Amino acid sequence: MCGIAGIINTDGEAVNTAVLEGMSETIRHRGPDDTGLWVRGNVGFAHRRLSIIDLSRHAHQPMSNEDGTIVVIHNGEIYNYLELMEELKRSGHVFVSKSDTEVIIHAYEQWGSECLAHFNGMWSFALWDARKKTLFASRDRFGVKPFYYRYDGNHLVFASEIKALLVHPIVPREPNDQAIYQYLISGYGYMDISRETFFKNIRQLSPAHYFLLSVDEGALKEVRYWDLDPRSTTPDRTIDAVADKFLFLFEDAVRLRLRSDVSVGISLSGGLDSSSVACVVKKISGNTPLEGFSSCFEEEEFDERKFIRPVIERTGIRPNYIFTKPEHLFRDLEDILWHQEEPYSTLSIFPQWYVMKLAREKGVKVLLTGQAGDETLAGYPKYFFYLFADLISSGQWKKALREMGIYSDRNASNAARLIVPIANIIAAYCLPRPLKDMAGAFMRRPEYLNRDFSSGHSNEVFMVKKFSSILNNDLYNALRISPLPSLLHIDDRSSMAHSVESRAPFLDYRLVEFLFSVPAELKIQGGITKYILRHALKGILPEEVRTRQDKLGFPTPLREWFKTVLRGRVEELLHSREFASRPYFDRAGVQKKFKEYLEGRDDLQYTVWSWVNLELWFRKFIDSRSVLHGVS
Repeated sequence: MCGIAGIINTDGEAVNTAVLEGMSETIRHRGPDDTGLWVRGNVGFAHRRLSIIDLSRHAHQPMSNEDGTIVVIHNGEIYNYLELMEELKRSGHVFVSKSDTEVIIHAYEQWGSECLAHFNGMWSFALWDARKKTLFASRDRFGVKPFYYRYDGNHLVFASEIKALLVHPIVPREPNDQAIYQYLISGYGYMDISRETFFKNIRQLSPAHYFLLSVDEGALKEVRYWDLDPRSTTPDRTIDAVADKFLFLFEDAVRLRLRSDVSVGISLSGGLDSSSVACVVKKISGNTPLEGFSSCFEEEEFDERKFIRPVIERTGIRPNYIFTKPEHLFRDLEDILWHQEEPYSTLSIFPQWYVMKLAREKGVKVLLTGQAGDETLAGYPKYFFYLFADLISSGQWKKALREMGIYSDRNASNAARLIVPIANIIAAYCLPRPLKDMAGAFMRRPEYLNRDFSSGHSNEVFMVKKFSSILNNDLYNALRISPLPSLLHIDDRSSMAHSVESRAPFLDYRLVEFLFSVPAELKIQGGITKYILRHALKGILPEEVRTRQDKLGFPTPLREWFKTVLRGRVEELLHSREFASRPYFDRAGVQKKFKEYLEGRDDLQYTVWSWVNLELWFRKFIDSRSVLHGVS
């Protein structure tokens, strides 16, 4: 896990080495172990290394092939690098390191851009092909690792983080009002929903894409190299067969992500996903000692130690607890915001931030996490309604009524009350795009937004209809639009701020492809979410964890904090001269909604947070005109 930065001047102008060094210095937290610079005329690469695989100087970057015609900088891990190395050796390639980065070079020599299909991992890399005078840049299938760029037709500037781009004189520091609009109207705080960022004219390379920039032609072409296939179906669709195949793939995904030349730990929240990772690690590695890191709260309703302890007892993981307190929020907010770079949507960032910090203090450089289990295995409570809609729309009425009855009994509700939300889901899925656009045009805009600002923008977040299954289709959009991209953004910045590498076994592409080939009704069954995982890990997970029905993840009691200990700070921000000057808000509407929130008439914790976070972002990144320096 590292940091990369680069400059390509297609007009022939020589790279300003001082600027490139400044870009590299801005992301030094991503790679404190080594630094490298490579400049040849109008092309320049910079690298910050966090040494994980092959700790020797042979793995130094930028890295080139034998004759120097190919140079690469890489952020991430190619987990199957050992298998690919052996395959490439059989084809005549000679390796001088034991690094996965060198595998990228030889794989490109062997297969060209099709090398990406051979990689199992998380990555963003830039490869300069001197013979073709082209830049080949790629991002992993799910966008675990970031890649930002700005191209004005003469100068391409790219980096792992936006703040590095802001060092370059051609990159202005301007807000992107459309991204801000999407963030404010969502009610949750969209981020990373498209190629656009909160900074005008700064884009990110889309997940599962690569781009080619020809210096001679000056043309930048972005290409998708991978996607899920909606036609794929698993041949044996019984729950036992599906669970067995899932466990086989999951164990292999964990095994690959244990490859490291430094210590590996577990981010253990007490939830089903991270607990599954921990228990499978134990199954694979036996008695190898591991450190576990958990965020806890003094408030009992948010504390997960009652579920963490059985996993620790089962696995022998050494526990490390850290307690998140409300006074920490504003104390550390400036540092967190500097690393996140864009307004973020969820307060789970705070416990996650402190978990990464604790891991680094304990000398652990790699953490396995349960990230993406909900988006691949249907873990969110809302997915019950998508299952019901699926069964009804496919004519499985008897099964639908049975599942709805079980759900109603467990949630003490009337089955008739489910009809409206289910009908809305079916209508949203079945309505043609023009009718959706027409309905959206008549939607009432939030009263806390400035009317002129609202009328000048429209919703540009559209769910793609790719799968015939309503549930699988929503899971697909959870992977590509929300919430996974936002969660991966937060995870990357929180871990790299503390020079820790985060690895997510649930995002092994083979596992994801398999789960999307499974019928929707196997993912939720008998009123139980993540049915495949629970079935597969019977006997591996402690029963009190395997059968738990509530979901907290990394919870944050933000609702109460905003109304009590943090209220004064929040009100100070919302009444400030700076906030009043922003062209986005109707000040009276903000005050009204905040009052309703304090009185308990409206649950607006995420909305209030979006106002606060956006204001703080403006002060840090837009109002400030100096070169940015974070606290690392």
